[in-house]
Amino acid sequence: MSRLSKPPGPAPSGTTRDGQSARLLGTARVTALLALLGLAPACGGGGEATRPGLYVSAALVAEPVLGERAAMYLTIANRSGRNDELLSVSTELAGRAEIHRSVDRGGMVTMEPVATLNLPDGATVSLAPGGHHIMLLELGRDLRPGDIVPAALHFRHAAPIRIKARVVAYTDLEEALGAEEPGHRVTG
Repeated sequence: MSRLSKPPGPAPSGTTRDGQSARLLGTARVTALLALLGLAPACGGGGEATRPGLYVSAALVAEPVLGERAAMYLTIANRSGRNDELLSVSTELAGRAEIHRSVDRGGMVTMEPVATLNLPDGATVSLAPGGHHIMLLELGRDLRPGDIVPAALHFRHAAPIRIKARVVAYTDLEEALGAEEPGHRVTG
């Protein structure tokens, strides 16, 4: 089951004392709250969260075990009206960031880079342990639980989306993701 089935709805209508629309004020408050929680609509610019676009949530980075690389997990909901693809990820905290997938080869699980990640229109794609993920390579500094990793997601059609992924201890990753089962999941 997806953690993000559809973007949040609009705020109720009304008017404030200064005549400003409560709908716009409410939407701004909701957007600010969602941004703090890492669930902000990522369709570019302001406006209502119900408009078409890509939405990113649950952006987390597992605390590195080896110190030089870390895995980033997140969920992307495509409500843009057309298929899209994640082409690349960039962050100033890593020398490179690559889209990877985990592959079981006769009981031995390995990782391999993939060129792109398909984001079908209407689907929610979850990058999770045991499936697709973003590998942050050549880390410029140690990452500890609670740190924030700023990154930009680059797509074939949509404008780049800037995110802030929270670092969590590897032992807390499953709970933080709310994972029911590992791996890349597409719903919708």
